[in-house]
Amino acid sequence: MSIQEMLGALIERGFSQRAIAERVGVTQPTIYRATKGAAVRYEVGKAIEVFYEEEIRGARQRQK
Repeated sequence: MSIQEMLGALIERGFSQRAIAERVGVTQPTIYRATKGAAVRYEVGKAIEVFYEEEIRGARQRQK
C-alpha cells in the first residue's frame, strides 16, 4: 500500500490532514502534498505507516 493510499484511508476514518501532520511530526501542507502523490522523506513515510498500522489494527481489535 502506498503512502497516498494510507493517508486516504486515515482521512476516510475521520482524521484531518492537520491531525495526521501533528501525529507524524510534519506540517499540514506536507501531508496535503503527500495525498496528491508527492514524495516524502523516508522517516515521514515510516511514521505515516506506523500511524496507519496502529489505527487499522486498533479498529480490528475493537471489532472483536
